[in-house]
Amino acid sequence: MASLESRFYLTADGGGRVETATHPETGERRWTCSSCEATGQGEDNGRTHAAGCNTTTSGYLPLDHWS
Repeated sequence: MASLESRFYLTADGGGRVETATHPETGERRWTCSSCEATGQGEDNGRTHAAGCNTTTSGYLPLDHWS
């Protein structure tokens, strides 16, 4: 089975990113958001989350906000 490389998508406001990767044991695609710490399954679901995630309204600041 060919595995997909890790990818990332910027969140809607550009302040965070959603990274997707293939789980090494199950082969499923998983995603996690650096802005709101949400996680889930599926490449398309990760891309959809990134398109709607707005860190300025989530209560979390991007990790590099003060750098």
